[in-house]
Amino acid sequence: MLSYQFQVRPMTLGVTWTTLSELVLDSTVGVSTEEVIMDAAGQEIKKSLDFFAVKVAYSAATTNGYSPIVFDAEAGAGTQDSYIHTAQTISQAIERVGDVMYNSLNRGGVSRLVGGPAAVTYLRLNAGFTTKGQQPRIGGYQVGELYGIPVFKVPKAILPENTLMCVWKNENNEADVSVAFGTLVPFFSTGALQRKNFYKEAGLASFGDYVILNPGYFGLIQITNIRGI
Repeated sequence: MLSYQFQVRPMTLGVTWTTLSELVLDSTVGVSTEEVIMDAAGQEIKKSLDFFAVKVAYSAATTNGYSPIVFDAEAGAGTQDSYIHTAQTISQAIERVGDVMYNSLNRGGVSRLVGGPAAVTYLRLNAGFTTKGQQPRIGGYQVGELYGIPVFKVPKAILPENTLMCVWKNENNEADVSVAFGTLVPFFSTGALQRKNFYKEAGLASFGDYVILNPGYFGLIQITNIRGI
């Protein structure tokens, strides 16, 4: 076992608004400008933290020594309804990722799927896909489940369009995970500061750190020949 000392670092965001906007919104529609902006900024920090976590995981997945599993969406080209039929076999690629982990670590599987837009949309062709657990389409969000595995979608700026990242967590041991995130203060605000030229500003931050415990709990699937991209 190894010890790791978390090095606290902030993820920050600054916001500003004018006194005029505050007066107009409050007097016309009864809306607090400060509350609206602070809520939006808080959601933005949460979204940024989610994206950062996926980037950390993807970086580990590309350097852990595993070769990506390549799945050809047009493998059955030439047969009737081959594209949809081939989509039913994506579970074999997912299981193969789990087998690679198992062969290397004597444990492993796939507990979560995170993918780029085209890859996740392709999963919807599979008969085992359901919209269970679906979340609002903001930031990184859950689109549903595939054979009971939660599926999340992130923009192509975070994961390539045709890529699925498979993540495993040991359900029998809460400490046996791929990455550990330590949060000291989830949300901190300086409060609104009034300036002499009639605008206000505030700073918001989240303080924490992370450490990669086992990069072998990540695996990648690249889906080639997806129609429409």
